[in-house]
Amino acid sequence: MKNSDSKLNFDRGIEILVLNIMLIVSALLCIFQFFDHDEFEAIHTTWKILKGQVIYIDFFQQKPPFFHITMIPLLKIFSETIRALFACKIFCYMLFLGIVYATYLVSKYVFGSKIKLLTPIILLSCTFFTDKLTEIRPDTLYIMLIMFAIAFLYKNIKIKKTNLIISALLAGASFAVLPKAIFYIFPISLILLFRLYKKKISITDLLLYGLITLIPIILSFIYFLSKSINFEQYWFFNFLINYKFMGAFSSKSFFLQLLYENGIFLFTAIIGLFCLKGYRQKEIGVMSVILFLSVFLINVPNKQYFVPAMPFFAMISANTINKIQNKYNFSVIISLLLIIFYPLQCLFKEIQNYKNSSQLDVINYVLNTTDKDDKIYDGSIYFNIYRDDVDYFWFSVRPKGAAETYRSFKPRDYDIYKDIKEKKPKIINIKYLDIENEEIKNNYTPITEYNFRRNRIMYLLYKRKDNNENIK
Repeated sequence: MKNSDSKLNFDRGIEILVLNIMLIVSALLCIFQFFDHDEFEAIHTTWKILKGQVIYIDFFQQKPPFFHITMIPLLKIFSETIRALFACKIFCYMLFLGIVYATYLVSKYVFGSKIKLLTPIILLSCTFFTDKLTEIRPDTLYIMLIMFAIAFLYKNIKIKKTNLIISALLAGASFAVLPKAIFYIFPISLILLFRLYKKKISITDLLLYGLITLIPIILSFIYFLSKSINFEQYWFFNFLINYKFMGAFSSKSFFLQLLYENGIFLFTAIIGLFCLKGYRQKEIGVMSVILFLSVFLINVPNKQYFVPAMPFFAMISANTINKIQNKYNFSVIISLLLIIFYPLQCLFKEIQNYKNSSQLDVINYVLNTTDKDDKIYDGSIYFNIYRDDVDYFWFSVRPKGAAETYRSFKPRDYDIYKDIKEKKPKIINIKYLDIENEEIKNNYTPITEYNFRRNRIMYLLYKRKDNNENIK
């Protein structure tokens, strides 16, 4: 008995150590990782809203503004600086930790305390999860809200009315932040219907959940109406344009990458689906499968679309490891290290090889060589986060991108050379421009020190010639 207790304490000590290592790695990744262009899009959208511009009307966007609104205080405090950028990173890292904690709670409520530390360790080792949710993106906020909504549903065997109401409010808020929350709300609805069928909740509880969920959504529409945004615009920008996006691609490459980097984790999760006991554990299994399969309904299945299923797969994987340990009486640490060993290498490689220093250099250069009233043409969200753009379409102007998808529905003039001639942006990115165009050729010159390929980006910056140069 004494040996068994010693072994248990040793395993728990190792789990605590590994968990802290994974948290440190995720924090380092958050600070040093290469910025995804979605992050600059999020900051620039926040800046535009702060400056009084109205989303969908004054500038193009495919998401609701509520995540961006939460970052406005940070931009006010730190102003138009790199510090503000990192303040937003840290804010999102706090949300990321919230997701990890909510996952830990659901795991403890449904599978018991024996796996409560295994679950966050395995989740943090999932490369897609840690890579994408330590970024500045609305996915982090909406997933945190919906995971806590699920935690309140599973807090007690019999759902208390108070927990039901809190869960519904969080689910509605999650949908308001990002409509992708529907992929969570659908299986939650199925689970509640199943509970109704089993007479574990009443029809009143079900109706109450639905009505309370609508409250944050209704409040979000009140906000839109206050900005003269109607339902048709909301539907077009948040649903239709994304569903009909022209630049569609297959989920195969990212799926294979996920499998390659996290193969053992996914294998134990799949095996664990057949080891679930009781309706609560099986509900988690159903939710994980539905969320994972939802990826294959998306026409632009980027990495972040694989993330929603990962917290539930982590719970199931941890439960599998615990069952193996109990049956064969060997240290849980062996299985745990097998799962996290290769993903940890991938995360370290990401930190070491894809740093954000070159991106920050370019952003600083742009900020130092332009005034607050100067305009910039970026087109790819590589460097412009605190200066105004020359056109309504300010990102994804590539062929079959968001701008072209928009114009396939609603004809809108887009003559970037005319915009550049009229608005005279001080710095331009010529990636999607013709350098032989007269307006570009006569008025812009390469910024030699900032024309290079670093990590994943080719910087092609040109600056506007001064008046004396133009006269010559």
